[in-house]
Amino acid sequence: MEAEIYFAEGVSPKRKIVTDLDTVALIPSNFGELSFLIGDCKTLKNQSPITRSLWLSGLMGLLKAERGIVLLTKEIERDHKQLSSNMNVSLLSEQDFEILANKTSTNYKVVNSALCDGNTWDKYYELYKRYPHLENALKFVKNDFWNVSDDKLKLRKTLYTIRGIRRELNPDNPEHVALLIDLISLFSIALNRVTLDIFNQYLLPETKENLSRELKIWLWGGMDQYLYWKKLYQIASNKGNDDEIELPEWDTFVQLIRQFLEEPYSTSRVPLLLREVAFETMSAGSIGYTLSRQLATKYSQATKFAIMIASYVCKAALLPKDFDSLISKKLMHLQSF
Repeated sequence: MEAEIYFAEGVSPKRKIVTDLDTVALIPSNFGELSFLIGDCKTLKNQSPITRSLWLSGLMGLLKAERGIVLLTKEIERDHKQLSSNMNVSLLSEQDFEILANKTSTNYKVVNSALCDGNTWDKYYELYKRYPHLENALKFVKNDFWNVSDDKLKLRKTLYTIRGIRRELNPDNPEHVALLIDLISLFSIALNRVTLDIFNQYLLPETKENLSRELKIWLWGGMDQYLYWKKLYQIASNKGNDDEIELPEWDTFVQLIRQFLEEPYSTSRVPLLLREVAFETMSAGSIGYTLSRQLATKYSQATKFAIMIASYVCKAALLPKDFDSLISKKLMHLQSF
């Protein structure tokens, strides 16, 4: 819910917001990919419905989104709808949306999800007021992550963000745990793309050593970029020419990817599960949410992957072991019913 869009390569000393979105969604496809959908429900005065569709279509191109939804309060001319459809934008009135939702999701009215509670979203985005040292991490969750186009960079930045707040997180604080799980959910989004790209190139690498070498080069954007960053790292670290640039706990990361390659499409089901668990943790006083349990039961391999990803991130980010244990127990508990 809600994301501010900016030009990541801009030269302004202070980051300028270009526009904002009401909704960002990722939908698992039959090929294990996460299809990007964006939505907006604001209508500027004196702006026609098709103008909003044209605006959203341009934003879809910028963000590489496959579909868009514009939700308006007024009735819409049929020609506007048809032209919008040609741009992969669904131009809908509020009444149209109810029909669309009911016809495309049989569980629309009965889904019991923490992510459907607007109050929890508000509470989550205002955590920075009570925890100022977590403000940058919350900005990353809300805005920065969605403005990075390179999934490999997303992966590294998300891990870096978690490492940056490791001393501020308390495993006894449910709100801190919720933020961490949500960051791990974002990490799993980037990891899904990394896994699929490796799978599409190699299917199953011959050896762990081959995977390690080529994955390391690929994560930094190819051989030229890898050698460039490696040289800078060696100069900055004063560790000599034999030192390699790699993610923390590299052997564990390589083993993680190897295990994902056994069932790569299941990685697309991990992000929603983790984010739902994060928001359930934010709503610690509420009971009765069932979506996470349904997801964990239906996609058991994804639940296993979620536990493995959380364990890796906690270790790589140098977090106390209590976090890994706590998150693992939450996820395993979902499958015990």
